[in-house]
Amino acid sequence: MDHKDRAGDQERSDQERSDRELGDQERRSGKRTPLYAQIESYVRDQIRAGKWKPGKRLPSENQLCKQFDVSRITIRGAMDKLVEEGVVFRIQGRGSFVAEESGTGEPAKYATGRDASGERELQTVAVLLPRLWGMLTNSLLAGVERALEPSRFRMLLLTTGDSQEIEEVKLQEAIRAGARGLIVYPAEGRTYSEEMLRLTLDRYPIVVIDRYVRGVPTHCVCSDHIAGAYEATEHLLRLGHRRIGFATTPYEGTTSLEERLEGFRQALNDYGVVLDRSLVLERAEPDAIAAFLAGDSNVTALFAVNESIGQMAIQVAEAAGMRVPDDLSVVFFDDYDHADAARIPPTCVAQQGETIGYEAAGRLLSLFADPNQERVMVRIPTRLIVRASTTAPKAGGSEGRSAPGETL
Repeated sequence: MDHKDRAGDQERSDQERSDRELGDQERRSGKRTPLYAQIESYVRDQIRAGKWKPGKRLPSENQLCKQFDVSRITIRGAMDKLVEEGVVFRIQGRGSFVAEESGTGEPAKYATGRDASGERELQTVAVLLPRLWGMLTNSLLAGVERALEPSRFRMLLLTTGDSQEIEEVKLQEAIRAGARGLIVYPAEGRTYSEEMLRLTLDRYPIVVIDRYVRGVPTHCVCSDHIAGAYEATEHLLRLGHRRIGFATTPYEGTTSLEERLEGFRQALNDYGVVLDRSLVLERAEPDAIAAFLAGDSNVTALFAVNESIGQMAIQVAEAAGMRVPDDLSVVFFDDYDHADAARIPPTCVAQQGETIGYEAAGRLLSLFADPNQERVMVRIPTRLIVRASTTAPKAGGSEGRSAPGETL
């Protein structure tokens, strides 16, 4: 038998032995233990049994991945826990080692999770955003930073251009960069993500914001989109509008937009107005908005799903000779800086971006301590800000039952 055959037999023997030991742990516990916890327990047992001595270099992550047939994320989760507890220490470029029991010497510097100066080692969490633009994005990042500040974690910021393909690439880049967790603002139209599903099945900490991805059981922190859209639509209904358009980008697969349409529909229904699908404009571009307003829709008000579409609608309406709000009332999601000073200060639904960011980062930190906790959906209330872009329709411009007095 040559050297290669002997090495192969040894590898198979190691795999069979590790499988038996992990299986024994599960049988003793009476319930299924997460893979990272099984591997963590296996390493502890090897050390306690004296098979791996203090100062001994442990198998590499790649070797452990191959031995246990798991991802590097699973191995890293087990080893990170051992490093934090001082059972194992790392030396950059050399690998992981069993710490000295006495805590003296070189291993002690790494065992406590502190660097050579005695300060805590900083680690990263990745934040993936579609783009860096607007008040919401800035406030989201401020909230994340505020939540992470007291911890040893700092933010690694990546942008996806609202592209599902780029998002998949950036997810992988974040993992390769050593991010311990992810906060993801999914790209529009995202109905499924194989990469995120794989990570969640590995118990890798992920929190999504603004919208969730169906079929991927992640924690989610988002605005209450339904309630926000309902309140904005009810505001128009109470002013007397009945022919109300809904301007959006294609909404199917983007849960935040789907929920805003649902809030719009619910408000109409509660005021006895049936949703007219011809008033739902899915291609919210200047020429499409112009054609929509010039057609026979007879709309007196428009609800836009975001600030850019709302601002565009105001510009297109005025270019066509319509006065805002006298001929067309406009309300949209998202506030923006210095909106009060705009030529037509807009009525809008303000999201609490900083609260969303803070809650998302806080949820991520809690997942580091307990990755097995039940998934939750946290909805943050919105606030309707009434300004000068909405008013009652001109006499004869709208029909319907009288609305009750408005209380905002």
